[in-house]
Parts: sequence; structure tokens; C-alpha cells
Amino acid sequence: MIRRVLVGATAVVVGTALLTSCTSERRTPGTASAAPTSSAELPNSGAPKVTDPLPAKVLEGSPCDSAFTADQLTGYLGQPGSPKPKDSELGPMCDWGSTSGSSAGILVIYETKNDEGISLAYKNEKPKAKRWVDDLAPVQGYPAVGYVDVGSTDNRTCVIVVGISDELAYSVSLSIGDSAVQAGKDACELGRGVADTVLTNLKARS
Repeated sequence: MIRRVLVGATAVVVGTALLTSCTSERRTPGTASAAPTSSAELPNSGAPKVTDPLPAKVLEGSPCDSAFTADQLTGYLGQPGSPKPKDSELGPMCDWGSTSGSSAGILVIYETKNDEGISLAYKNEKPKAKRWVDDLAPVQGYPAVGYVDVGSTDNRTCVIVVGISDELAYSVSLSIGDSAVQAGKDACELGRGVADTVLTNLKARS
């Protein structure tokens, strides 16, 4: 049976995008460490400014508890497995995988440890990314960028970084499946839709 997945507020029909065979790994974005930058120097490295910042409290705690509702995860992954929390170099992280017979999944990081917001991605990831997408439409007015990691063997996994203030950001790493690839779907565009869902839930905490 073909499962149809609606992605974010744009209601993009993905078909079996997240539920068919795909890459077995989701890259942890921004693993390169960097010394915190003074807010007076932000944004930098070509990153856009955040004009309507959200309070830092929206990124408190684990993404496992606040990034998605149970219904949203079911909509994206069909049969999501148990969330896997971890404390990454960038901040608290959560990884969800599908148990529907594929390796599709979503990884979210609340980037609270570096105080550089979306500028960190421009500085650390843009120079080495296999693919860099800085023409994504803003997510509910907040700047967003996408990239495919240099170590990726294909374009099935894309990382979306959204700046919620000049100092803070969150990232969504989305892995899609064969049907989405064959249909010409773009992992970065679909990832933007998932990031939109996360932002709606974060704004409800402000």
C-alpha cells in the first residue's frame, strides 16, 4: 500500500518518500567545533540576520520532547521507533527512525552550545559541503539553509539549519527513500517542510 506523507505547512505530497529503502545513516551536522563568537560580530560568514528572534527558552530541553508530536512523527515515518536522545557537540539531539522496513529517519539538534546561530553553518559547512542550498525560502520568516554533507555518497540526506536568533539555531537532518528520489523529490526542499513543523512547535513554547 502506498503511504502518502504531507510535509509541513506546504502540504507537499511525498508518496512513499520516507518509507522506502534509503541511506542507513543521518549525518550529525556541524561537528566541527568552534570557539563562541561575540554577538556583536553576528551574523558573519555571509549568514543572514534574524530580524525577529525567538527567546532562548524555546530550545530548552531535548528535541525528543518538543520537536514533534506523535501524530506528526507518524505522518513522516509511518511507524516511528523510539526516540534516541544524545548530547552532541552542538547541543541536545534526537534521532527517530522508521520501523516500517526502511532506514528512513529524522534527526533534530537544538544548537545551544556555540552562540553563533546559523553563522556556524556558513562558516564550517559551506566551504566543504557537497551541495550548499542558500536559496531556500525562509521558514516562517526565519532564515534557512540546506546542505548535503561532504561525506555523503548521494543526495538522499539533507541537513536544514534554521536561525531563530543571531546566536541560536536548530537543525533537521532528513533521510528520504528511493521512491522520492525516483520521483525527482529534493531532500533539502522536503527537509525544509519538516523544519517548518519543528518551528511551529517551538513557537508554541515562546
